[in-house]
Amino acid sequence: MRTKLYLAALAALAASPACKWTEFDDLEGDTWVTATDKPNGDSTDYGVALQRGRRMSPSNTEGARLVVIGNSQAQFTELEYSANGDVDLRPTAQKLNSQFGIGNLAIQPILLADPTTDEVSLVVNSGGQSIAVLTGSGGLLAHQVFGPEQPDAATYMLPPPNTTQPTPPIQVLVGADDALYGAFVSNTPNPQPKCNVVDEAAAAIDVKGLGAARFAPSTTDDVLVWGVPKAGGMGKLIVYPGTVFGGCPTSPPTPQGPLAPWAPVETPFAPSDGSQIIMVDATHALLVGHKELGNIDSFLALYRLDPAGKTITMVGAPVTVQNLRTAAIYDDGTKKYVVAGYPTALIDGVKSGQVSIYTLDLTAGIGSAPSLVLHDAQPDEEQQFGRAVAVTPFNGKPVIAVAADNEIFMYFRLDPIYGETRTGR
Repeated sequence: MRTKLYLAALAALAASPACKWTEFDDLEGDTWVTATDKPNGDSTDYGVALQRGRRMSPSNTEGARLVVIGNSQAQFTELEYSANGDVDLRPTAQKLNSQFGIGNLAIQPILLADPTTDEVSLVVNSGGQSIAVLTGSGGLLAHQVFGPEQPDAATYMLPPPNTTQPTPPIQVLVGADDALYGAFVSNTPNPQPKCNVVDEAAAAIDVKGLGAARFAPSTTDDVLVWGVPKAGGMGKLIVYPGTVFGGCPTSPPTPQGPLAPWAPVETPFAPSDGSQIIMVDATHALLVGHKELGNIDSFLALYRLDPAGKTITMVGAPVTVQNLRTAAIYDDGTKKYVVAGYPTALIDGVKSGQVSIYTLDLTAGIGSAPSLVLHDAQPDEEQQFGRAVAVTPFNGKPVIAVAADNEIFMYFRLDPIYGETRTGR
């Protein structure tokens, strides 16, 4: 595993209008970012997904842990960052083919972080009519969802009590085609519960994004779906009751319509596979939409769910910059940003990718132009910088990580968004 040091900025140079701090490279001294090559030879396509591996260390001075997924030999790894920024590969790597029979992953695998623990979940096809939800901290264990072939969306949620779990824990809900499946971690029912979803006109909805929303005084979650009618048309944002986790009635089969009195809202974009809902908080959702490969149109927008009026509204205007692939939320308690990855963006005429960082305000929406743009100082063709992004706690403060082709960038300082986070600097 090779780690390179990149100079992010020097105070004097940053003040010069002729200089861009993101373009300095391979200089010794005080660095803001490290780039780590793939740590072993088990994956030839390392960095297809990123997620924080630890919410917060007890003392807030213990560095960070980052989960990185490799492909072309699917692999789970954890990078351990010490408090001073040094990085090592933890001895927890797993070859997913030999352990779980998982072959090649999707171009954009679904990797989720449990909001209440250090666990993550990788949601993948596991062959035949089944999906594996590989869950754990420091290693993965498989929970099977039988029936669907390919996961289209997933979210952690706290479901209401169901017939097999009187007091259910937080678990993963999976969307595939026009149905939702609860990935039970205990008392798994047989057969697998399933719930087909329809809109207000009883038209089937293909699920492309999932989120968990909690409306006071409820202590459990309902489900937010971003989908597309099977008959075609624009996207729809629909709230469903959390009971979908436990399945819909099967005798006779009864699909689930929207949670009354919430009215679905049409979005000015029809999402494709790999689109996301990222919950900013219990009632604000960031929609991260893109099309199938070959179509560079994309959509980034903030929506508010009003529990009082039972309405869903867009906040501000959407960002429609092309080539968007994924995003994450940076939130330090006082300010919020959207960290958006554009892995096929052109840098100096080279299709190498970039990350754009936009301000996020819950009353005004997303900033119309990025506050900061990141890219490799020496861009390479098809580098795919920004194909995965994550925000992870480091020494008790959130920092930004970016994946490229077989390379992981960790930003320990990112003026003006955040200052130095490493000890001894």
